[in-house]
Amino acid sequence: MSEQAETAVEENPRMALLGERAKVLQPLMNSVQKSNGLLGPYDVADHLQARIEELDLADSIAHFEAHGYAAIPDVAPPEEMDELREAIHGLSGEITVGNPTRGASYLLGRHPAIDRIATNPKILAFAEVSVGNGLRASQFAASIMGKVEKPFAGGIHADQNWLPAPFPEHNCVITFCIPCDGMTDEEGATRVVPGSHLKRRHPTPEEAKSETVPIEVEKGGVAVWDGSVWHGTGWRRVDGVRTVLHATYQRLYTQPIDDYTYLLKDEDYMASAPEAMRGLLGERLFFGTAHAGSMVDMGKFTEATIRSKL
Repeated sequence: MSEQAETAVEENPRMALLGERAKVLQPLMNSVQKSNGLLGPYDVADHLQARIEELDLADSIAHFEAHGYAAIPDVAPPEEMDELREAIHGLSGEITVGNPTRGASYLLGRHPAIDRIATNPKILAFAEVSVGNGLRASQFAASIMGKVEKPFAGGIHADQNWLPAPFPEHNCVITFCIPCDGMTDEEGATRVVPGSHLKRRHPTPEEAKSETVPIEVEKGGVAVWDGSVWHGTGWRRVDGVRTVLHATYQRLYTQPIDDYTYLLKDEDYMASAPEAMRGLLGERLFFGTAHAGSMVDMGKFTEATIRSKL
């Protein structure tokens, strides 16, 4: 154990519950101490600042804070996007006459290309700024959209629409739209109502008709939006298809949409999965660890109290 970690244990005996985890968590404990446990919405924690600069995410985060959405360039190389497209098409059904869209759901653990983008460093760093440290994998689904003659009716909504309004100041849900070939307005880019996240509530029926703008990204880039921002599906007006992975992450204390915890019991899968996948699957969460002979796992509980402040 490092000298800093040993000092932290001496000052707060509860840290001893972390054992060797104290060494791993020391940078996070330092961040909590620096912010006095009061990190504001969109603030970048001290331990994360260098990574945000290294990954050149500052401008995208600033746009995200002001408008509720952003386009992040150069998230993954073209060959990874090609492999992702192949994976999505292999897992999805067929487009038929009268049904220009198809897709697949519950996708983590089903193809290495999906797991790779789910644990992409730019995506995880950006997500941490929005929904905090210890974030969970929520929902991973894909859609393949063909050409349509007219826009889809309605559909403007906020993704954290199962939360009561006003939504929490600290965002609980973040969604990344990962188009394998990029997406322009005419190719079916997702459309948003800029600044609507500041209202921290659902749109009224009248507001659901608000003017929207497309989030356009080049191949290798990713569109992202806040869980409070009002948005809806675009429509493809040109030939071909729009192939997209929708990757959603949630704050530590919220209930994910998809339950991927079964993967933690698959030793073969976990042995080869990206290391960051363990956090996304909630390996270190204390929920459900109590039983007839014991309280919750206090080491995991202590870790959660650190991560939840970042």
